[in-house]
Amino acid sequence: MYFSIEPKKTREDLYDRQKELQELRNAVRDGRLVLLYGLRRIGKTSLIQVFFEESAKEFIHVFMDCRSFVRNGRITRSTFDGSFLENVKTALKKEKLKDILGTISKISVAGVEFDLSKKKSNVDLFSYLDRINEGLQKSGKKMIIALDEAQNLRFYGRGGKDILNLFAHVYDYLGSISLILTGSEVGLLHDFLKSDDPEAPLFGRYINEISLERFQREKSVDFLSKGFNQVGIEIEKDEIEKAVEVLDGIVGYLAMYGFVVYSKKDVPTALEETKKMAQKLVKKEIDELRNRTENYLYILKAVAFGIDRFSTIKEYVSIHHDRITDQTLSNNLSTLVKQGFLEEKYKELSKNYTIPDPMIKIAVLEMS
Repeated sequence: MYFSIEPKKTREDLYDRQKELQELRNAVRDGRLVLLYGLRRIGKTSLIQVFFEESAKEFIHVFMDCRSFVRNGRITRSTFDGSFLENVKTALKKEKLKDILGTISKISVAGVEFDLSKKKSNVDLFSYLDRINEGLQKSGKKMIIALDEAQNLRFYGRGGKDILNLFAHVYDYLGSISLILTGSEVGLLHDFLKSDDPEAPLFGRYINEISLERFQREKSVDFLSKGFNQVGIEIEKDEIEKAVEVLDGIVGYLAMYGFVVYSKKDVPTALEETKKMAQKLVKKEIDELRNRTENYLYILKAVAFGIDRFSTIKEYVSIHHDRITDQTLSNNLSTLVKQGFLEEKYKELSKNYTIPDPMIKIAVLEMS
């Protein structure tokens, strides 16, 4: 159903997104590296999972959440590499070796065996993927490796350069393997890839980019209306419109609201309950920013109050928190934009800042 709060896995549970699904399908078939990005809770993981389900007969799929490997601001190479190989092994086992019991030391694709049982502190991903690609070519199969929230890979090894070298190798030489990288921190993802830097591994490679946008008001209302119809709940249109007004077109929040109504059967309190649940999520993300500097909270507060220009944001932070230099404020604003907490817009030749997520706006206004 539309209102399940975990990532969707079937087309029946995914509202709309036919256009984006087709774009993703075309990009994977015709390209080598795809970026899928959008706000947090906009449905990127759901889109990939549905794509995987629909293309199960055509592609072998591997999915990894890169956030799960970050510890104290770094990703341990041996941990990531070991998990990467295990995920590849599992995908190939599911495809070709369904009846194998016990410990699997070798897997076979089209008669070509690969030993994935060696446990080293530094495994050679290049060699393994070379051999797997050879087997895939002989079988006529293609593997899609999706790395969710891939901007976190900047913590891998030496600023992520080693993993970028692997991506470039896959792009250039392994025609039976394609990569999908997702990110909700779009600026950080682009900074990590450095595709326009002549010294970077991915320079000169064509990267197909797909942006997942929030629903427009009409679609948000339709999403909730059809979702309530699925679960047999009659709800007044003005209640739906009120929820859309508060939650905007971010599908994760809309689905959360529908789930609260469905599970508690209490429409009058559902919107406030949804706001509380959503704010718990975003407050955790904001607290992570505050651990670095309180400047971030006061900048977000300023923008939430409608103070949206550099000079006036500086004045607000200086009055309510502490003096801040132009350079520090510029750096802080850049970070908030890259991480998706702020958006830059130009109005009458002046750069203005807005908060794209309505729950972040509500949360920062309530935080002391």
